[in-house]
Amino acid sequence: MTLPPATRPFLLVSALALATAAPALGQTEEGLARAATAVEEAMTGEMPYYPVDGEAMAEEIVAPEAEDAAEAEVAPDLPGAEAAAAAVVEAMTGDPVVMTLGEAASAETAASEEAEAQAAAEEAARIAAEEEAARVAAEEEAARIAAEEEAARIAAEEEAARIAAEEEAARIAAEEEAARIAAEEEAARIAAEEEAARIAAEEAAAAQALLDACMDTAGEPSAEIAETEAAQREIFQGLAAAQRDCIAAAEALPEEGGPLFHLATIAQVTGEHRQAVRLYERSAEAGVGAAYSRLGDYYLLGIRPIDEDVDRAVEYYRQAVDLGDTEAMVTLAQMHRLGRGVPRDGDEMLRLLEMATEAGYHRARTALLDIYLTGDDVPAGTTVQLPDASRAVPILTELAREGDVSAALRLAQLYDRGAPGIEPDPQRRYGWVGFAAENGAPEAIAARAFLLEQGIGTERDPILAAAEYVRALETGEVDPVTMRGTVNGRTPPWDRETALEFQRILQERDLYDGALDAMVGPGTLAGARALAGQ
Repeated sequence: MTLPPATRPFLLVSALALATAAPALGQTEEGLARAATAVEEAMTGEMPYYPVDGEAMAEEIVAPEAEDAAEAEVAPDLPGAEAAAAAVVEAMTGDPVVMTLGEAASAETAASEEAEAQAAAEEAARIAAEEEAARVAAEEEAARIAAEEEAARIAAEEEAARIAAEEEAARIAAEEEAARIAAEEEAARIAAEEEAARIAAEEAAAAQALLDACMDTAGEPSAEIAETEAAQREIFQGLAAAQRDCIAAAEALPEEGGPLFHLATIAQVTGEHRQAVRLYERSAEAGVGAAYSRLGDYYLLGIRPIDEDVDRAVEYYRQAVDLGDTEAMVTLAQMHRLGRGVPRDGDEMLRLLEMATEAGYHRARTALLDIYLTGDDVPAGTTVQLPDASRAVPILTELAREGDVSAALRLAQLYDRGAPGIEPDPQRRYGWVGFAAENGAPEAIAARAFLLEQGIGTERDPILAAAEYVRALETGEVDPVTMRGTVNGRTPPWDRETALEFQRILQERDLYDGALDAMVGPGTLAGARALAGQ
């Protein structure tokens, strides 16, 4: 924009005012430059300074001609120019100021200094701005590096986490695989153990079956002597039948002593004593008392191949006794009775026999009854006073109740005559005779007939007495001459009523055709013998 010459005189004042007001107006560097250019154009001529109409000039400046507007369209608005124009307008609207040349120079100097200060300030601001920009750039670079480092750290952590996760997954997989393998191995071990247990159970069951078959057929090991030959034959037959099972059981269960004992007994019976001794020794080691007893017999009797050794025999018998073998008790009791290998000791003898008797061994009861009833060969110093029949009564009673008729008859004899420790007792005598008779003993039937005839221990009953005599004769085991009993050691005459009834029965059976005279003579006895099948 070109200012008219008329405006030059006042521009110095306006420029100074503009320079003073510019900082408060927020001017820009470009706006100040244009204002300065306008001032410079106004001051290039040598014209005096006159006061001018500032408002009109301002209007001329603020509102330029059309051509100036066209130029304004070409150049963009500058905020600094507007601020400078506003300052000029403000300066020109007041009272006119007339300034001397010196004052103008001073003002120009001040303006120059202010411009220099402003330039210095601007330079300082520029430097500060550059430094700030450098600081910001440095901070941004540091932030970028830190961000990159943080990103690298995060990436490293993520990579480490990924690797750790992979390693953890691999560890878990390895542990799971190890657990799977361990579970399979454990399952295989359990299955193997179960199979082994099953096989062992089957083998044990088979072995037990063999053992049961051996023991059921041959019986429990026992060194007892059979009471009769028939009982002994039965034992041998059982051993023969059980031999095969006992051999198999001894092979399957070598620790079981029962089969070994039976095999040893078979060897002993067949004369294979060396083999018998070896088997008895193995059976004894397994805890079979009867085996110790049999070994004691070998050493007591010196049965080949064993030489006699009484001390060793006693040792074996004592071990057998400790294991409850009754035959060893009886044998050792007899050795104490005789003083063979052990001191004579009646009390120990009785103790052993009583133990065996309580266990039910017939040999012990027989031996003990003989001692109680006779007191024969009892060692001196025995504390029990013998004989003592009262001690025999419990044993005989037990035997009788087990069906031993001879024991019942022996009790009847004790109560008939009495014995040491027992008084005669007709009622008990009749009771035991009747017990034996009810169990079918022919002599007991005849004895009861005699007691009924004589009224001993019961009421006299001739009819029943005659019937009992007939029943006894019918067994074929009673002699008519000796079938009646005694009183005080002699046989009394027949009771008349009993004799008549006896003859009547024989007559009814066509066995007697004589007179019914109660005289039991040859004719009556002949009929009685015919009744007995004699």
